[in-house]
Order: sequence, then C-alpha cells, then structure tokens
Amino acid sequence: MKQDYFGVELSQSINLALPLENMGTVIQIEPEQICLVPGVSDYLLGVINHQGSLLWVLDTEQFFQLESDVETWKQSLTAIIMKSSLTGTRKKVALVVKKIQGVLNLNTQSELISSNCFLSQFQCFLDKIIMDNNTVVGILDTETIFKVIQTKVN
Repeated sequence: MKQDYFGVELSQSINLALPLENMGTVIQIEPEQICLVPGVSDYLLGVINHQGSLLWVLDTEQFFQLESDVETWKQSLTAIIMKSSLTGTRKKVALVVKKIQGVLNLNTQSELISSNCFLSQFQCFLDKIIMDNNTVVGILDTETIFKVIQTKVN
C-alpha cells in the first residue's frame, strides 16, 4: 500500500519521512530569531515566535546524536513544523533539517529492513525503516519524539 509522506534529509545523507497528517509548514529561521532557554536539553535550540505562538526549535542532528556537517548557528536554518496527530492536542515543534525532499509516495508494505545507517539510539524514534528506489528511509514516530521533548522541557 502506498502512502504519502513528507521527506527530509539530515546530515550524512540520512533520509526521514514524516506522515503528512503530522506535517505543518516549511519555515526559514534566522539564528537571531531564536531565544535561548536555559536548563533544557542541548538539542532544543530555543523558541521562536511563530505566528504569535512560541515554537520550540529542535536541532535534529543533536537529537538523533549525529555528526553535524555545519555549524548550526552561523546560517539561516530550514525547518519543518511537525505537529501531533493526537486528537485534542496542539503540540508543534520545528525540526531543523538539511534538505527538503517534498512529498514522497512510499510503499509502506515493502520489505521492512534493518539498516546500519540508523544508530540504535535513533531507531526508537522510527515507526519503520523501508527501502524506496534504493534509498533507505526512516518513517518517524512523531508521538515518541513529542513524549521525549515533553520530558526534557518540564
């Protein structure tokens, strides 16, 4: 069965897909827009004012414990706004990504694979790992990410 996802790439050519129901918008963030918040995890860069509401900015490379290609703070950041799909919740977070791939139509029933390109501590944030056109794609488990973030900011 094919299903639509929004694809992004992190450093080290790691490809992730986000279910479309969890996808908000793509935004550009200038480093000076980010307000630092003391006492939170390093992967939370801070908060920004997005359309009149505070929005956490998450450094995906730090969150997933990846080696970073560039210094995050020296350039404009591309982020996707991920939102919770749970009814009655309005949780959102901006995930900083290296590259936007856009909407992907993935066969989620294709053979599930185990891949070395995803670190073991990273795999708990994936719903599944599939192969699409000779590219390994990790499907994000968005609610697990929200649970982890919630424990780090409270």
